[in-house]
Parts: sequence; structure tokens; C-alpha cells
Amino acid sequence: MKPQFSFLYNGERITSVSLTPRVSGSDYIYAIDDRLTVTAHLTEYPESDACHWVLTFENRGQENTAVIADILDCDALLPLDPPAPPRPGFMPKPGSLCVISMNGCVFGKQQYDSDDRASAEEFGLCHVYLDVRGQRRSYSFANVGGRSSNGTMPFFDVTASGAGYIVAVGWTGDWKADFAGRDDGVQVCTGLQNTGFYLEPGEKLRTSSILIMAYAAGEDKYNKFRRLIRNHFSHTACTPATREGLLAYELWGGLPSNEMKRRMTALAEHGACFEDVWIDAGWYGNCTVCDDPYTGDWGRYTGDWRVNERVHPGGLTDVAETAAGGDMRLMLWIEPERAVAGTPVTVAHPEWFFTLPGGSNCLVNYGIPEAQDYIFNLIAGYVEKLNLSCYRQDFNMPITAFFEAADAPDRRGISEIRHITGLYELWDRLLARFPGLIIDNCSSGGRRIDIETLSRAIPFFRSDYQCAFNEEAEVLQTHNAGISRYLPFNGCTTKTKNDLYNIRSSYSSSWGGAFWNGIIQNLDEKELDRAAAITHEYRRIRGYLSRDFYSHGSNVFDPSSWAVWQYHDPEKKAGVVLAFRRCESPFDRVTINLRGVAADQRVTVENLDTGEITTGSAAVTITLPDKRSSVILEYREA
Repeated sequence: MKPQFSFLYNGERITSVSLTPRVSGSDYIYAIDDRLTVTAHLTEYPESDACHWVLTFENRGQENTAVIADILDCDALLPLDPPAPPRPGFMPKPGSLCVISMNGCVFGKQQYDSDDRASAEEFGLCHVYLDVRGQRRSYSFANVGGRSSNGTMPFFDVTASGAGYIVAVGWTGDWKADFAGRDDGVQVCTGLQNTGFYLEPGEKLRTSSILIMAYAAGEDKYNKFRRLIRNHFSHTACTPATREGLLAYELWGGLPSNEMKRRMTALAEHGACFEDVWIDAGWYGNCTVCDDPYTGDWGRYTGDWRVNERVHPGGLTDVAETAAGGDMRLMLWIEPERAVAGTPVTVAHPEWFFTLPGGSNCLVNYGIPEAQDYIFNLIAGYVEKLNLSCYRQDFNMPITAFFEAADAPDRRGISEIRHITGLYELWDRLLARFPGLIIDNCSSGGRRIDIETLSRAIPFFRSDYQCAFNEEAEVLQTHNAGISRYLPFNGCTTKTKNDLYNIRSSYSSSWGGAFWNGIIQNLDEKELDRAAAITHEYRRIRGYLSRDFYSHGSNVFDPSSWAVWQYHDPEKKAGVVLAFRRCESPFDRVTINLRGVAADQRVTVENLDTGEITTGSAAVTITLPDKRSSVILEYREA
């Protein structure tokens, strides 16, 4: 597939199929007039039947361009052979022309911290049919509030008769995706939600990227896409990082340094082998009460990134030294894009920030080089000073209104484009400066997940639902079953310390223990030993958790069912099964046929709970006599 796109130029729709490009390597270069040049950089992945392109708009002339509007970075017909539309009055049947979308993180009145069922909808799939009662239909999707996976994830499965395409939009701001049914397939149009600007002489910018992967009927489409992400659009493929994920122990940032050191030492002495010591919010500014996340005034100091010396008189360097003594390194939480009005940098450099009338939050403008440099030097300083293994970036506000207020009427979209591409530049600079550094992409949980962020960072905190002390394990299970369809690298944590069923429900390719992070929590000797056992169990299986994923049980919030996950490494011809009998399931056993293993292949299975080893067929029976219980089985071909 060649790049296919369109946009309005001076009110006229320009389409790539009507233009003849000059091809230079992987670049398709289109001269629109004596000022505007559009370059589409195409990358093909033939082993995955996939292609990716991104557009760059440049003014090479001496005067402003005409207005460029309604940019559709992808405007392509995806050929499909759908069955005949259902007759009037009949619902679509399986195999009908369909778009499968994925829910992003909940927003608005549905809150993760008060409604388990609402939160369990995160990362769930929604089907919309483009053939309904004899009519072709169109559907539109978009995220909400300027964060790319808020409301809807930018991943879509366009399918008919079992074949189709997975389409992923690469933009960490406001995107849109429109799908229209045609007799010969689906017209797909994706791009930024709000564009209408001219370019000044010499001005150059990029817009969203698009990734399209084709699959045939009967093909393992989701694992095909997981491998594509793992091999070409992940932090391990696109950065110098060698670690696939994080194994982090959380400390609340307002916990005094001496208490931090005591807890790290106790865990290390009991053999809890974490790799990262995660210092979360509350470590900065001049708060007077900040020793737990739920009380105190720490939040109003966001933007004042000086270490609070009242809580950390050693500036956290002594904490870093204690971590190193336990063969760990720090990961530090910072929310650099947001600053509360009145913090020192907002007073010293108000020109660096987007603001709204009467608002208390300010947004750093990454489109201003000096502002981006300030943030880069801030983060780089802490990476060097504290020898960070991971920079944990959070971002806790919607931003669309800031950009809309800043743009001139004939420059709509410029502020957002400069800010989002500035974010990419910032992360790329950090990764170049500190090879091996991992960036944790948190944004009130997983609200900034797209192929651009995946290629630079890990969504370690895929949902803020994990913030609760009494999280429901079944919600964590539904999150994992949903997001694992597409993402080999993602993360989850738990604050539970005694509930093995809950802890195992949170296992992902990155995992964090938050069971002794705040002043209100404690661990006794038995619990410290249990923490050590959990880290050893997780280390044993973690290598499988980014490989092929199969769900053999329920993918929804249903207490009467089982959840059963299989992670299979085809190179090692081995894998792991995590099985959960939920709290209301009347069934004490289930039989699964291992995927990725030939039906006549014998396998050796070890029960990690009992140590029992058996050899048999690829049809594995799992027995759990007790409700709300779990087991982990490791297998390999015999």
C-alpha cells in the first residue's frame, strides 16, 4: 500500500491518489504548489503484512501557504469482500462488515474509584456493523480531552468474513477515525480533530502517523499485531533499553527518607528482589503534610520540582544509595507538563505556559524551545543525580481547551501539533542522553497509549483503578484480557499484601508492588516473607508475559466464570498458564487446549503451587476446589 491521504488546501480537497509524487527512498514527496510540500515517509513490514506512514508539511516558499485544513493522514479504501448486507429487518450475522473498537479509560461521570463495573469496561471491545438492515453505514470515533486513549483507544479491527485489517493511529493528542462501509471494503479516514492553519516560510511540522496490518481469515490476528508492536513499535525495538519491563516496589514520595530506607532494607533482608524503587508523588515542593496520598497539601505544589528537604534532608541521594545496596535503582514520579499557578517557574516564566482564564493549572508549552529545555534539564538532572532506572511521567488534566484558546482563527491546530511533537522530542532527547533509561508513560492511568508513546515508553500504570486499596481482582483480570489483545508491554500494580488471587490478577509484563508504600501501611515478618515469595514467582514467569497471549476464559466482569490466560513463547516452545476460578463460579475444573502447541504434541506441565510435574497431551485440565482461587502452570513441549 502506498501512502493515501487528503486535506483541504485553500478550500479544495487534495488527495494523494490524484498527485504524482517524487520518490526518494522511503519518502513520497508531493509538491502542492510553489510553497507547500508534503512528504509521506513510508515504512513497510512485509513479514507482518503491514505498513506505516507519517506526513510532514513544509513551506519551502517565500510567502505564507494557503490554509491547510481537515488533514486526513489516512484516507484509504481497505479492500474487503463482505457478505451481502442483511435484508431489511434482519440483524447482521457474524462475518458481516464490522469495526471493532476498544474502550479507553473511563471519563466523566463514570469514575474508576467508585464503580467496579464501569472501570471493568476499560479495554473492552465494542462492535459496530457497517451493514445494517440492507444499508451501508458510517461510524466515527475520537478520544476525549487531548489524551490519546481517554475514552477510546486508537486501535481498530476492520473485518469481514474473518479477514481484515488492524488500524492504529499514532497521535498523543486529539485524533479522529471515520469508517464507512463500501461494496468493496471500508473507507478509513484518520487524522487530527482540529486543523486549519497556514504555514509561514520555512515552517515545517508533522501530523499523526498510521499503522495498518492486514490479516487473512483464520489467521491469529491479535498475536500477529502483538509481534508487530513488540518487534517495531515498542521501547525495546525503538530505544536502547534492554529490559522488557519494570519490577517496582512503590514508596509514596512524601514518606520520610529514613522510613523509605528502613522499608527497602527490610524487604532486601527478607529476599524480596525488586529491581526498581518507585518513588511516587509528594516528594517535592514545601508541603507540610504529605505522608500519604489521600490527605495533605502536596498536590498544590505540582510544578515546584525541588526536593522537599523537610521530608528528605538528603535530597533523596541517601535513598538512592540504600536502593543500590539492595541491587535496585530509583524510578521517580514527575508531572512536568502541569504546574499549579503560583509555583516558582510559573511566576518566573509565564511565557512558557498555556493558561485558561480563572484556571489554577498551567500547561507547559513544549513548542517553545526554552520551555522544553527547562523540562529536559530538570529530568536529566534527576536521572544523573539519583541514577534513575526509570523516569515515571504522569499527566493529570485534559488539555484541548488550552490549545483552542491559544490558536489564532487561521492557525487552528498549531499549538497542539507543536506541543505533542515537542513531547516526542523531549522523550527522544532523554532516551538518547541516557541509553537504557525506561520511561513510564502514566497519564491518570493509561490515558496516553498509542503507537507513538509505545515506541518510547511503557504504560506501567494502565489504569488508575489500581490506586484503590480494595481493588477487585476481577476488574484487573478484565483489564488484562482486553489490553493484552494489542499490547505486549503494559503494566499493573496492587496494594494487596495477603491476597494471592488478587496479586496474581495484577501480573503483567511490568508489575509493581504497592503494599507498603504509605505511612498507613505495614508489613509483619510473615508478610515480608510473602513479598519475597511473590517477587520470586513473578521473576520466574515474567519472560513469558510479553509473548503470544491467549484468553481461554472470560474477558468480561463476570464473577460466575473463570479467567484463564496463556502466554506462549514459540521460540522456547514453552509458556505459562494463569487460571482464576472466580468468586461465584460453580465449576471446580476447566480443560483448555494449549494454543501454539500441536494437538498431538506432548507437554510437561509444572504446578507452581504444588511442585507437581506431569506429562500429557496439549489438552490440560485445571482443577481448583475453592472459589476465588488461582494457580500458575508452566509448560514446555516434551
